[in-house]
Amino acid sequence: MKRHSVKLILLDPDDRMLLANGVDPATGLSHWYPVGGGVEAGETVHAAAAREAWEETGLTQLPDSTHVWSGDAVYEYAGKTVEVHEDWLLVRTSHFEPEATQLSEFEQTSLQGFRWWTASDLESTNASVYPPDLGVRLTRLLSDGPPDAPTDVSR
Repeated sequence: MKRHSVKLILLDPDDRMLLANGVDPATGLSHWYPVGGGVEAGETVHAAAAREAWEETGLTQLPDSTHVWSGDAVYEYAGKTVEVHEDWLLVRTSHFEPEATQLSEFEQTSLQGFRWWTASDLESTNASVYPPDLGVRLTRLLSDGPPDAPTDVSR
């Protein structure tokens, strides 16, 4: 069964996107990924986004968001195959220094830090970024603006 999750495109005033850096406990490899996580039973996508932003970054007031992408993905993490349905929300916020406040024990051991990335940095990096085409997607989103309805980005 696919896990429903929300991913946040947190953009600061300079159009830099906040990504978290974590280490896969099964492989020891480092990956950069957007803030977000699972949508709990009875929770809306926007409520899950606000909760995840607070837990992972300390952001207490999540500004208004726009649903820009939606899709299904499969990836390997911690030695397991993970199937998800992801809803991606664009959130414009002031620049801030993230401070994880409510991480699970597992997240505490895997989270290594945060970085604000430009779209061009994401397109040119040799680092592992999830999803791999995030730089291209972000460049397109910044040049074209948010779509009228969420774009399917299934992989």
